[in-house]
Amino acid sequence: MNPSAILISAPAIDFRTFIGLSHKVLGRSPAAPSDACRRELSDAERFLSCLAALRDERASVGLSPHLLKHVSFSAFIGADERDMLEILQLCAGMPFVAVETIVRGVQAAVVTGTLDQWKDAIVSGCSRSIDSSVRHCFNTLHGLFIAAGLNVWGDYTPRSAPDQTFLLLEDKRGR
Repeated sequence: MNPSAILISAPAIDFRTFIGLSHKVLGRSPAAPSDACRRELSDAERFLSCLAALRDERASVGLSPHLLKHVSFSAFIGADERDMLEILQLCAGMPFVAVETIVRGVQAAVVTGTLDQWKDAIVSGCSRSIDSSVRHCFNTLHGLFIAAGLNVWGDYTPRSAPDQTFLLLEDKRGR
């Protein structure tokens, strides 16, 4: 059984209150840059862009690496018990709840972490040294974050592996 994962929670930001209070204390809206952006932003990306604009009204819109700890996500993961142990080890530092399922030898877990923690776990989980079934789980998680508009892996290049998974290799060009 290949492990499976799905995102089950994302940040819920009260933009009305946050933008209103920020405007009162700053005399300007930290949402102006993200509001002017032509592309669709996820709530997490918009929130992180607003946080960057709190200090610098000319901050670029996007996922600032130093702010990734401000948003959290939870994933529901199902895996063989041997794979689950490795998956949870790769998610070190993230709180989790794990349980045996009605299927013998299969566990389910809910893992919660900041976008910064997920970034690190997915990079680690998509490396050569990781078993292909575990890498499959982290490939799935990577795809879920990308689909949600949260590509924090700009410094990494996906490379196909012979086992139908991909590796995330650090892109050292242009540094």
